[in-house]
Amino acid sequence: MFKKPLFWEMFIFLVITGTLNYIATIYNLYWSLKEFDSVVHFCGGVFVSLFFLWFYFYSGFFKPVKKNLARFLTISILGTMFISISWEVYELILGEAMMQKSAYPFDTTLDLIMDFLGASAACLYAYLRNYES
Repeated sequence: MFKKPLFWEMFIFLVITGTLNYIATIYNLYWSLKEFDSVVHFCGGVFVSLFFLWFYFYSGFFKPVKKNLARFLTISILGTMFISISWEVYELILGEAMMQKSAYPFDTTLDLIMDFLGASAACLYAYLRNYES
């Protein structure tokens, strides 16, 4: 499992995302540095995308027939958007986000865009890495 492609990259982005979130929570960086949230969402998008790609293509739970760009994009983007939208709903349920605030639609849209960009970057990296081997 540890020697499978994408595992260590996925693990590194998990640690980066977790560390950034921990630091942001302790020092209130999400409220004092507006761009910090975007960086964490980008890293989270990379992690989630790499997780879904690793799980589908390399974990051994599935037997993928084709490893083409369309399949990489489908697994990466759909998996990441599912988790991203679920996370936004989770924030609403917890009360972390308030729909009454005028910045809510902009903030949520930016979060989803950053997750998408992170997933796209990870997908491209994973596909090119697969293509080389």
